[in-house]
Amino acid sequence: MPDAAPAPSPDPASAHDGLVFLRVPADARYARVVRIAVSAFAVRLHLPASSVEDLRLAADEALVLLLGATTADADDPADDAAADANVVVSLEARDDRLPVLLRLQLDPAPVSNDTDPAALARFRELVPEAMVVDRVDRSAGRVELRLPA
Repeated sequence: MPDAAPAPSPDPASAHDGLVFLRVPADARYARVVRIAVSAFAVRLHLPASSVEDLRLAADEALVLLLGATTADADDPADDAAADANVVVSLEARDDRLPVLLRLQLDPAPVSNDTDPAALARFRELVPEAMVVDRVDRSAGRVELRLPA
């Protein structure tokens, strides 16, 4: 069998347009996957360790907030929508620079109007100060955060 030619290196300018999507089941067991993906994205941008940690922690707290809204429904085997729910994570950094936009969205959006003030207060308290909270809508299953320049 002849040796295969090495794969060509991707053109760095076209290999990444600064936008990454990740879809995982809306299950706390997949939180580690999200944290690793967010951290890897930040490391790829050569952000300082403190910024990598800020993004990772913000993603973790957003997941806690969003998945808390679905936990009760997910335990009910009759609720197929909760069993089929996903978390869609998007990360965006134009020209591989700050700001970094981090969005988490439940898909499908929850049907409950859960706006637990204690959960929202906990989220705002635990999100790192370096992060700007652009939008938190727990009843719609959406959180948007930004690590500014």
